[in-house]
Amino acid sequence: MSRTGAAQPTQYPDPDPRFPFPHSPTPTRCQTEPTLFDFANGDRTSDPAATEMRLNKARRACSGCPIVKDCLRWALINKPLTKVGIIAATTPSQRTTLRKRMADRLGPDWIDVLAAQAKARRERAAAARHNPLTISQARIVRLDREINGPMRRPLTPAQQQRNMARLVAGLKAA
Repeated sequence: MSRTGAAQPTQYPDPDPRFPFPHSPTPTRCQTEPTLFDFANGDRTSDPAATEMRLNKARRACSGCPIVKDCLRWALINKPLTKVGIIAATTPSQRTTLRKRMADRLGPDWIDVLAAQAKARRERAAAARHNPLTISQARIVRLDREINGPMRRPLTPAQQQRNMARLVAGLKAA
């Protein structure tokens, strides 16, 4: 209530503008059946089996969603907006645990780290659209993936030289 006695409308915080809410070209289950995802901390029925069944049904619905990864990122970053509900197959308490893990892994400014990573990814994608790889470069990338698999950690300079020699030899043989 304000000083005048009139009730003030609830003010919700704005979402982080660096992470827009994900959208799908087709309607998702959370859009078509929003009641399926209604859940709050402490929202447990007297029958634990019924509650678990309800949670599993919502989780299964999220598992087939094309934007679940982006939805989870959005929910983790926008904590004040996601205090209730099943979002990206997670409950509010699970999201709290995930936020703590992110802070442990990336530091207390983990949201800024994710924003910087997303910005760098967008810039690389934009640059790739304007400067596509040459055929030789694309072959090198393909050979690198075949030989080394996906990149998991930075390579040492010696590993980089060894890989470059393998890739050049592969290109000469092709």
